[in-house]
Order: sequence, then structure tokens, then C-alpha cells
Amino acid sequence: MRRARSRWVFLLPLGVVALAGGLVACGGDDSSDDAEVIAPREFSGMAWLATEEAGETSREAFLVAHDLRDDEDERDEPRLSIVRTPVDTDGIEIASLTDVEFPDVPNDLESIAKLPGRNAALLVESNADGDDPDPSIYVATWDDELNVEIAGAVPWPDTPEPLVNVEATAVAEVGGADRFLYAERAEGSDTTRIHMTDIEVGEDGSVTFGPEWTSVRFTIAQPPEARPASGMVIDGDGTVYVSAAFDPGDLGPFDSAVYEAATLSSEGASGAALTPVRPPVQLGRSNGLKIEALSLVDGQAPVFFGDDDEDYGGLLRQLRVPSAGG
Repeated sequence: MRRARSRWVFLLPLGVVALAGGLVACGGDDSSDDAEVIAPREFSGMAWLATEEAGETSREAFLVAHDLRDDEDERDEPRLSIVRTPVDTDGIEIASLTDVEFPDVPNDLESIAKLPGRNAALLVESNADGDDPDPSIYVATWDDELNVEIAGAVPWPDTPEPLVNVEATAVAEVGGADRFLYAERAEGSDTTRIHMTDIEVGEDGSVTFGPEWTSVRFTIAQPPEARPASGMVIDGDGTVYVSAAFDPGDLGPFDSAVYEAATLSSEGASGAALTPVRPPVQLGRSNGLKIEALSLVDGQAPVFFGDDDEDYGGLLRQLRVPSAGG
């Protein structure tokens, strides 16, 4: 792993990921010739749900989106799962949510934006390379038992540039109001733009976007020939983190990096200022994995990422945050 002014490093997988609740075994005995392990689906979006007690330890639970298309092969597959961090050698636990009812069939959910201070999140369709004539944004809510339901759905608002394929979205509270941020993945370019506007999400699932947008440029150095925005999350201090990912095809080899891309502050007439970090600070490089989801635990570190390694499936990993001065 190569780092530039890095404060975080990735804990990369060194072996096979074991699953609890997500492992399917076939065959009549325990021999490796007869057993088939199904890797977890790709993780295209992620939001923290809760910290749960698990015996003498605790674990983190995340809502994860899968970027399935509305076509004959994938139409009936579940779009959401709850993924839990491991507490033993069984590895991460994956529970597909087969009973969540959407008002229509989601097409290419590429990101989840958690609403600050609420058990709710936006599930965002990407526009699928510009092929979706009416991409939607769904409002998901959950209770203390992590029962998830869809409270509402709205079309994307008018945006400052045509929607092509959005894989990075986030919501943050700044100046007493919530702000919605997104960035096109901009495949084939080293530069995208981070856009911000006001957003209000009602308890009934209604969503209202502001009429004005603020936009800043975001240019990556690594990985080369990548998608500069594949995931986004914002911490409680207003730091905007963005992942970039290289995807040459279903078998890779993949590559990705995470950047400190911008900051949010309660300044200016609108009560929110979006300021780019120039140059962006590369916090970690993850050769071999395609990061598409970033998440924070209750708006702060630790930071987790989910990846979408296509035919290899998905992984959940934590970013290592060294102590001050470390």
C-alpha cells in the first residue's frame, strides 16, 4: 500500500472471508471438492445502523445496498442486507432483507446516505450510465430492532449537470439544516465535481431539495484511469471523505483509494460552505479491492468501507485510525 500524508491505513484481507448466515454449502460431505462457498454480494452503499452487544463484546451493524438492475436476471433479488462485523472466526454476518417492500423495483442502487441523528437514510439510484429515464431516491427507516421499511420515494431533483452514474452521496447537518451532497463517478476522467444543496426529509418520507447548488472540483492522483468518486461519507466535524475506484471488468484487478476531499462549515449567506481540500489528502490505498461504500459509526471513527469486487463478491473492512501523533 502506498500512502501520501496518510493518517489511516487499510486492514486488508489476507485470506478467505468466512460468512455466518451468508454461506451456502452443497454436496454430501465436508470435502473441498464437494463444497461451494457463495461470496457475499457486492456492497455498493452502506450506512451504520447500531452498535449491538454480542456476548462479552460488541459488533457494528450496517445497512448495505446491492447495485442490482431491473432486468430479468436480477429483478427478484433483494436490494438490501444487514451486515455485521465479526465477533469470532465465522467472519462477517450477512442477512438479506427479503421482505422490504419498495414502491417499484430499484434499479442500480449505488449509494446510501444516512440522515444525521435519525434512524433513516436515502437509498439512491445511480441513473445506470444514463439508461434510467426516471431514477429514484428512496427513504428507508428502521426501528430499534433494525426492522427496515421504505417510507417514501421521490425522483432525483434538477441537478447542475446531467445525471450519468452517481455512486457517491451523503447528507450532513450544517448550520442547523441538512445538506445533500453527490458526485458523478466520472469514469474516464481524473476529475469530478462535488455538488451540495439543502434537503428536508419529513417523518412521512417526503423529500424536498433546495433550488440552489454549490459545486467544487475534486481531482484524484490515484488510482490512474479510475472513477474519481465511488463512495462518500461526512464526519461530525464536516470532513468529506470520498473513495475512488478502478474497475477494468468483472475479474479485476481492482484498485481504490480514499481521500479527504472537502470540508463543510457553517459560513456564508446560506449557512453552509463547501470548501475543497487542495490537493486532496490521500488517506489510504487499497490495491486489489474496489471500494464503493464508506460509513462512519455514529458520525465518527471508526471508519468502515464496503467493496464491490464484481464476480469476487463483497467485503466489509475497517480503516485503521492511528492515535494522535502516531
